[in-house]
Amino acid sequence: MPPGLSAYLIRRLLWTIPVLFAISFIVFTILRLAPGDPVDTLLGQRYTEETAARLRAKYGYDRPLLVQYGKYLSNLMRGDLGVSTRHADFTVSEVIWPKIKVSSQLGAMALVITFAIGIPVGVYAALARGTPLDPLTIGFWLAIDAVPVFVAIPILQWVLAVKLGWVRLAWEGVWSPNIILPVLIMSLPGVAGVARFTRASVISVMSEDYVRTARAKGLPERLVVWRHIARNAMLPLITVIGLSLPGIAGGALFVELYFGIPGIAREALEAVLAPDFDVVLALVLFGSLLFVLANILVDVSYAIIDPRVRVQAQRG
Repeated sequence: MPPGLSAYLIRRLLWTIPVLFAISFIVFTILRLAPGDPVDTLLGQRYTEETAARLRAKYGYDRPLLVQYGKYLSNLMRGDLGVSTRHADFTVSEVIWPKIKVSSQLGAMALVITFAIGIPVGVYAALARGTPLDPLTIGFWLAIDAVPVFVAIPILQWVLAVKLGWVRLAWEGVWSPNIILPVLIMSLPGVAGVARFTRASVISVMSEDYVRTARAKGLPERLVVWRHIARNAMLPLITVIGLSLPGIAGGALFVELYFGIPGIAREALEAVLAPDFDVVLALVLFGSLLFVLANILVDVSYAIIDPRVRVQAQRG
């Protein structure tokens, strides 16, 4: 790691502690003060005041808010995220981690495909600027992006599974051939955004002096594009890639619902509707931690790649 960057990284990591503390307190307070009670949902038609009081005492909902929060923090420091009232007192870790693993694997594959297609498409569109190929290329991917997911999924299921029989709709695990269709539905709509961002970045780099100098020296156009244009145009994409990483573990609600995928997006929706306090709070904290770490990763990547950022970090 470059000199001076270690201290910068430590400062950023230490800042995550008060940030997560503030987020946890705000979300905890909102959940406890909002209308709705997990005990009411849990009992349903079997609700009686005596049973409800016993369950509230069991889960600690009858204590003052600050006492509940202090108990939650104490458990959190020991790695205890609480229990799920919807899953027969299974721990939150037992409920969410297997589903986060499934969603993360799907999201990672979708993200790789999105950028693997979007970056070359954006570079091609930028190089074709001023020709009909530029708007046609971007317009094609924008048309795909414009189709709502809940419209595209039934159509593709009917065509590819029912009519052609290329895939089966039954969930058979992340690494089964049937996963191709959900991954494509998750990845292809995002190609347009990546392509447009890459196109704008490449166009801005093409006007730089070092690009004109490289061409004036007689370098082949292929080398000018990949060594001087594409490489420098990729720097702004670090931010896009970094901030896309937390979304990997977030799942895709419609995809999980239509394909019966046991992912975290469906679990999060059900936990919010229940409500299941500890599951919701754990998911919010996990998402916040991912977002903070993604920002730190982006900053460190810039500092490693760009010497000017590294010098500013050392001075800080």
